[in-house]
Amino acid sequence: MPEQQKLPWDSGHHSESTPSLGSEQLGIVLVTPPLLENPQNTGSMVALTNAAPSKRVGDTAEIDEQLPLVPALRRFSKVAGYCLAMSVAIVGWGYDLVVVGSIVSVDSFLREYGERYGGDLIIPSSWLSLWLGLPPSGPLVSAVAVAVIFFSHLPSHQGHRRAMLTVGLTVQGLSVGMIKTTAVTYVSENAPTCLRGPAMALFPTLTLVGQLIGACVVYAVNGVAGPTGYLGAFGSQWALAAAPFVLACIMPESPAYLVRRGWEAKALKAASALYAPKVDPRGALDRIRAIIEEERAVETQASYRACFHGTNLRRTLIVALAYVMPTLFGLDLLASASYFLRLLGLPSRSALLLQIGGIVAGILANGLGTWVVSCARRRRLTLLSLGAALALWTALGVSGLWPPSATTAWLAAGLMITVILACGVGAWPASYVIVGETSALVLRAPTQGFGGCMTYVASAVMSIVLPYIFSPDAGDLGAKTAFVYTGLCAFALVAVWLCVPELKGRSMMEIDHMFELRLPTRKFERWVR
Repeated sequence: MPEQQKLPWDSGHHSESTPSLGSEQLGIVLVTPPLLENPQNTGSMVALTNAAPSKRVGDTAEIDEQLPLVPALRRFSKVAGYCLAMSVAIVGWGYDLVVVGSIVSVDSFLREYGERYGGDLIIPSSWLSLWLGLPPSGPLVSAVAVAVIFFSHLPSHQGHRRAMLTVGLTVQGLSVGMIKTTAVTYVSENAPTCLRGPAMALFPTLTLVGQLIGACVVYAVNGVAGPTGYLGAFGSQWALAAAPFVLACIMPESPAYLVRRGWEAKALKAASALYAPKVDPRGALDRIRAIIEEERAVETQASYRACFHGTNLRRTLIVALAYVMPTLFGLDLLASASYFLRLLGLPSRSALLLQIGGIVAGILANGLGTWVVSCARRRRLTLLSLGAALALWTALGVSGLWPPSATTAWLAAGLMITVILACGVGAWPASYVIVGETSALVLRAPTQGFGGCMTYVASAVMSIVLPYIFSPDAGDLGAKTAFVYTGLCAFALVAVWLCVPELKGRSMMEIDHMFELRLPTRKFERWVR
């Protein structure tokens, strides 16, 4: 069979020896021994109805083994390395967030793009809203966008400079967002069950690593006179545009994607690159194929429309909630903390140093969170950290009821760092784990795409609205802005309690079955097959 030829089951037709599966059947679809021996053989498939996963003939369920973190890393060292390499693309996302959010507090940038208000240089709320809000809405595209940003200082008219910068930031944010969504999908499809939690939880850590690099660069250029400083920060984004391009050239394709397309020989080659020699790639591929075939017995097409059909609707909405979790607990305000703290009365360099300190604290918290999600329940962890964030944002809002002073500004900085610590251990890494566990494998790409769009929409809305709330030329609420996040954290708490089930330690097959049974949210944890 030619490599690109689709398999019979991919086109929706089965051979005479292949019984069709109805949505009421929970059987496991397995390939016959001839297909196991020859990956290009498109022979018949058999259905073993109601068979226990551990008893299936010809199935090695090694990718579903429950192992502690360190032994799991030893067993799946190759796929762990590839997932880590793909996750490095997230560094660019974090870097972009903090450069856009913090460059507006650099003195030389304010002189070129800002204007006087009450004796101080500020960015008008309308332009700040656009710069923070449009970026969340391909590597080569990213490189072109960086060029537009880099040369935006050349027009003589300030309005033209601002407009050119706005276009560049928008295109750059779009390209980086596409790369991020692709990386999340790749890791969630290929990480084995025992590494799925830690692998997905690593995304916030790498986001903060990118933010730390960006914050250090912005701090370093703050004292440089003229446009040379902030242009250095903008130009450094070219290096981060090159990294995903190199990764795209050397990474093996996702076996799940290749199986869905019917490219069996390529799927076996990719599985060998990811799992061999410590894990049988044929067995891993059989397991992936079995999951996809069972899901296709219920939903035959991997499309965005299918994500909102039947039980998939519930799974898609849970993924969307998990994706917008960082926006709900305050990541957009935390990413531009240096400018926010500057408006509260802190000097520019102090505000940048505090943001760097907050990012370091967040990295440490996320590092701990990566281990915590490997042994703790995701649902409880999320609820506890959201409750802590709600209390901290409320305290920050209350501090804004007093007249602004150095004391209240430093208190605000301390409370914001504590929010990063609380969510860095809990809700932030847990949200990525929920994203990676919830969607059906056959619909993972469109579900992740929809979830990614939701996080960009939510982040764009918050980033556009926030400057009008705290900027002195608009709402001028200062620290009372935190009450917005009191309400958002309260909403997130209720939504997680009502909608997000506990999926820790469950295989993809078990997760499919629980959703098909339409179990109530709080019964997932106690369900026994």
